[in-house]
Amino acid sequence: MTLPRTLAAVSAAALLTTALAATLPAQAAVPDLQLVTQTTGPASTATQHGTAQCPMTSNILGAGGEVTGGRGQTSLSTYTQIEREWGSTQADEDADGTTADWGLTSYAICTSGPHRESLSQFSPYNSSSEKLLTVACPAGTVTTSAGAAASDGGSLVLDDAIPSADLTTVTVDVFEAQAGRTDSWPASASARCGTPLPGLQRVAATSPTDSATNKSVTATCPADKKVVGTGHEIINGKGQVLLDDVVPSADLTSVRAEAFEDQDGTPNNWSITAYAVCATP
Repeated sequence: MTLPRTLAAVSAAALLTTALAATLPAQAAVPDLQLVTQTTGPASTATQHGTAQCPMTSNILGAGGEVTGGRGQTSLSTYTQIEREWGSTQADEDADGTTADWGLTSYAICTSGPHRESLSQFSPYNSSSEKLLTVACPAGTVTTSAGAAASDGGSLVLDDAIPSADLTTVTVDVFEAQAGRTDSWPASASARCGTPLPGLQRVAATSPTDSATNKSVTATCPADKKVVGTGHEIINGKGQVLLDDVVPSADLTSVRAEAFEDQDGTPNNWSITAYAVCATP
């Protein structure tokens, strides 16, 4: 039987589409996932800022930062996602400074997948010694990372930037440093919200709780997943434990968090938790 011309054409087009689909690779759940870095310093300066920029065809999922050479005399006061493609960081020397050279590396986790929205919540602008705030994603969306910023970080300590277990909120806690301050200051929490990625989950790892002067801990994704976002939590530091690093690994399999006691230490038993937000690539 001979097919009508129009039906034959449709059948041929369907066969061609099927053949092409069979030869094309399946689209990744998190396409073109990559880590971008940017380093400033080393130098002896009160504050260093850094920005890691995703490629123009990509957008940011999460951010991180790493201080080198600070060791309790400097602290990471900002790591956050800005707009579509920026991973922004800031680190500051403490109140009495240091003559040592130190550097700052900014990290951005990027994808060419669907755009996500950066949402922020700002604390009151006052002289409270602690600012605790939470930003929530809209219903039906989740965050891929935590982000936080503390202004004038030399006298402030970024204690927590926590993606919730269900990844619907980010909670940030900032303390005045040991010397305190009398003026007003703000802090902010940010989340990178959008539809859930396949296999999205939060993985946490916590250091021992003791009075060691510095601690480092690594949260590792399951073998079939990659890091798309970060976070950290310092427990019982209360302004005397300084955040040094929140670092996604080069192969995006883990997140390392590290902190140091300030220069005169603290008798508190404290710990640090690293958070890795993982997804199926």
